[in-house]
Amino acid sequence: MNEQVQTLIANSRLAFIQGKYQEAFDIAKEAIEISPENADAYLCAGNANMSFEKYDIAIKYYQKAVECEPENGDRYFHLGYALATNSQSAEAIAIFAKADEIGCSPEVTGQLYKILGMLCFDLKKYDDAVVNLCKAETIIGIDIEILQRKALSYGMIGEYTKGLEVANQIKLFAPSEYLGYRIAKEILLLQNRNEEAEEEIDRAERFSRPCMDFFIDKISLELAKYTQDKENEHYRRALAYINDSLYAIKPEVQNVVDAYINAAEVYVQLEDGDMAANCLGAAENPIDSFNEGFSINKMESKENAGPIMRPSDREINRAVEEARRKYGDRRIEQMGRERERNAFRNHNTSIDHLTPIDKADEYTFEKLDNSVEPIYSQDNLDQINRLYVAAYTLKKEPEHIKLYASRLAKSPNQANQYIGKYSLIKALKEEGYEKIDEEYEDLIKFFRNQSVKDPTDLAAVSFRVQCYIDVKDFDNAEKLCSLLSDELKNPLLEEINKAKTGGTE
Repeated sequence: MNEQVQTLIANSRLAFIQGKYQEAFDIAKEAIEISPENADAYLCAGNANMSFEKYDIAIKYYQKAVECEPENGDRYFHLGYALATNSQSAEAIAIFAKADEIGCSPEVTGQLYKILGMLCFDLKKYDDAVVNLCKAETIIGIDIEILQRKALSYGMIGEYTKGLEVANQIKLFAPSEYLGYRIAKEILLLQNRNEEAEEEIDRAERFSRPCMDFFIDKISLELAKYTQDKENEHYRRALAYINDSLYAIKPEVQNVVDAYINAAEVYVQLEDGDMAANCLGAAENPIDSFNEGFSINKMESKENAGPIMRPSDREINRAVEEARRKYGDRRIEQMGRERERNAFRNHNTSIDHLTPIDKADEYTFEKLDNSVEPIYSQDNLDQINRLYVAAYTLKKEPEHIKLYASRLAKSPNQANQYIGKYSLIKALKEEGYEKIDEEYEDLIKFFRNQSVKDPTDLAAVSFRVQCYIDVKDFDNAEKLCSLLSDELKNPLLEEINKAKTGGTE
């Protein structure tokens, strides 16, 4: 290798390590100009572009490196990695297979099998994923990412015992992490062992560190239970877990936004429009709301409070576990020591023979950083507008419904557009708008045209039925229902029958 080129490549690598990616790229291009057949120069250029997230450009440089050294498996590995990062999974697998066929250096081989296994997992080729992940594990050793996908792959191919064994391995190597418990829970659910899956979450509550995934699973569990027995208590428990998620772990703005939106969703299901609207207002102003102590829990008035009852042993145990999860063993032990010291003082007992213990820092409520701007995805915005429509429908405030329905009608998401357009006309009807018949006629025509464009668009048919119900054209409503599946048709037929008898008026 030309000494000048060798120096340039070394300098490019040094700049890359120091995070000076543009400098690394410029030096690599200089090396390519001097020695256009040097694979390392193309590799350096490709690496720099990967850091810029310019994957298409990086792929071209890695392809040139392969052309320069077609018998070097490492060159194929880097190309395959870039293709995988660029969501070209099928192409990446083919290139990795070529790298494996030629052979790679020891430090690359383990990563090759790991990424290949992860790609197979993403493509739902679980048998192949297990094979490659096991190969990677023999080279790399213990790796949580490998164990995670290996456990889930075993579950997906029906080897549940092996999957649970790997989940237990994860618990041993990361005992305070929720990951192992969550994977075990998923495998148990695959076997329809629902009660044991719930026990797994309870086990995690006792032994793992609180994290957002844990609370998401607890909330999902309560919502799933509601679908089985229709008990509103599950919604209230879900709200309690949403609230706990804000204080048991260090808060982040996006988590707070999601929590307030999720709480609003639950309150809509509870038909509490006031609290739903309050939570949505907090979601739109999350930092001030959180820092000023906004609570998603509805405060019960003293007049509505029942007699004070001694809690059951089960309730006491649950409270202890919740306190342990919320504050951690260290804080609970600290509070216990404080109570013990106070007891000594109250009994005027001399404690001069005890070793003094420094007072630990008091538990402090962590506030959100005011400098962080919340980011709202289109899904977030649509969900907020949709829930506002639902909340103000419960509150019977058509003026507010029109505002948020108009926003929802402009959504790029077709389903949300439909909800917005229909809710807007429905609100106008509630207000007694004079030309409401013309508005409904236009809306029915819109949904009919949507059905013509896409005959599989059952949502358009459902909304058309709803429009016919609103204008009391029950014959057309019933005719359209015949086009729908029982799952969609039966609730609409119930609405038609209610409307015929005046039940919805």
